[in-house]
Amino acid sequence: MHGYPVDAEMPSPLKNPITGHEMPVHDGAEHFTACLAEMKRYNVVKGVVSGGNGDRLAAALRWRDNEPGRFVAGASIRGSADTPLPELAVLRKAFESGKFRVLGEVTSQYAGYSLSAPQYDPYLSLAEEFDIPVALHTGTMPPGTTFDECCHTARAKFGHPELIEDALNKHPKLRLNLMHCGYPYVEETIAILMQYPQVNADLGAIDWLLPRPAFHAYLRALVEAGHAKRLMFGSDHMFWPDAIGLAIEAVEAAPFLSEADKDDIFFNNAQRFYQLPG
Repeated sequence: MHGYPVDAEMPSPLKNPITGHEMPVHDGAEHFTACLAEMKRYNVVKGVVSGGNGDRLAAALRWRDNEPGRFVAGASIRGSADTPLPELAVLRKAFESGKFRVLGEVTSQYAGYSLSAPQYDPYLSLAEEFDIPVALHTGTMPPGTTFDECCHTARAKFGHPELIEDALNKHPKLRLNLMHCGYPYVEETIAILMQYPQVNADLGAIDWLLPRPAFHAYLRALVEAGHAKRLMFGSDHMFWPDAIGLAIEAVEAAPFLSEADKDDIFFNNAQRFYQLPG
């Protein structure tokens, strides 16, 4: 999930890319209200929120402060010219106080780097020190990302899951979430999950943006490889709160998942990985 400051205007038009519906969301306050309504509708009891425009850290904290029992704030970092890495002292203080309980979404790919690039080492060391899980963008990006003003150095290759191996070996205590399950690199994602027990993966975005047969084929490969207890539900709905429901329905409709698998994906795995209260 991604939050926006309550005083920020939203991009336009806000049409869901799957349904084509235009959402009645014009700013961060309306976005927050719409997301909360969808979460209550589908009984989503907890969400990790990050991102936003402007001050990304403040955006996530505002959502958490508005509904502290439901939202966990993630510190979104990138490391590009327009979104430089925050000062380590700022994050240290926020981790010490408990304001942030996740380092992520880390969008190093959008800056043109893998997580193993040396500039991220101090941030990963900080996450290890405070036992803060890291949520990393992996896999592909929206069409045309590299032509956007924000992301001229972004490259698809930096989303490859195997590029994180150096980071994992430098930081062996790191708890890492491969966001978007490394799509479309299913074999490589399976290899990382097999080799590194401290790694989980979430289904955010791929569970509603992909055609359902493609999503089910990808999810099935991960489950049949034995990783049902390492997969976590996510929406990554960006500007479209209705995608929360679409994502839930896509997982529910997977005929190869047992009820126990669904319980793990929707709740148990994330509770364990993020060390959330029961």
